[in-house]
Amino acid sequence: MSGLLRSSVKAWLTLSCLTLLSAIPATASSGVVGVIQKKYVVTEFSADHNQVTKDGTTMELKCAGIYSLPAALPPPENTVLDGKIKSLNFVQKSFLEKFGAHVLQTGDKVYITKIESKGDVKGDAIRFVIQSADSYDVTGQSSQQKFTASVSFHFKKGYLDEAAPDEVEQAIEAIMAPDTGSDQAQSGNNSQGSDAQAQQQGPSKPRPTPPPPQQQAVAPPPQAPPAPSGPPPTISIGESSTQVLQAMGMPQQMIDLGKKKTFVYKNMKIIFTDDKVSDIQ
Repeated sequence: MSGLLRSSVKAWLTLSCLTLLSAIPATASSGVVGVIQKKYVVTEFSADHNQVTKDGTTMELKCAGIYSLPAALPPPENTVLDGKIKSLNFVQKSFLEKFGAHVLQTGDKVYITKIESKGDVKGDAIRFVIQSADSYDVTGQSSQQKFTASVSFHFKKGYLDEAAPDEVEQAIEAIMAPDTGSDQAQSGNNSQGSDAQAQQQGPSKPRPTPPPPQQQAVAPPPQAPPAPSGPPPTISIGESSTQVLQAMGMPQQMIDLGKKKTFVYKNMKIIFTDDKVSDIQ
């Protein structure tokens, strides 16, 4: 079996195993994990992942970099360590991109579809499976789909047995936090606060209208004295067209007949032959 075929088979088996694991329902846990499962309510979807069958907590991503795949595929693993999403290596990124991966961005809204705890000799972890609230383009396809991802928050061994729930919540909400619509609520609260303050103060008394400012007459600037008229320009037979332009300025009309040219001014015509004044009319 060639190396390429072995890699493809291994990748397919990995995806198949992840699919089976993601299909196992999460059981309620005790301790800090149980508190987390109660605070962040899981959203349930129809089999095609498009219809919400049970409402849950909508989360807003606080940072970019979570790799996701179309919801029909197993959710790719994203590791959060020391408050940061661990970057995938080139091989992992290339593998996910072959299946149409989409990188979720800051501000994207997602639903939680599973919360579970896991641990090994290296440490403890809480794993969230999330699904995008919006649909995105799938590479190589003309349709849009919802995307899913797995986000695992890793801690030192035994941390979840001793940590306070609010400490774990802070670690989670540095990556994704409940979408509270704070911007809209803030603007609404400001509006209500202004109305309440106005009611407490009672009807406001009309303020007297200040008189319009008096306009002061501005004297027009003094006109510049007319420039003294110099002697009229003189044109001599034999001058070049350049000399004529310097003395007379641009003509109203220029007639070019090759060797013969005519400059038409308001009160005269100047005829050139071989670019020399030959006649003045």
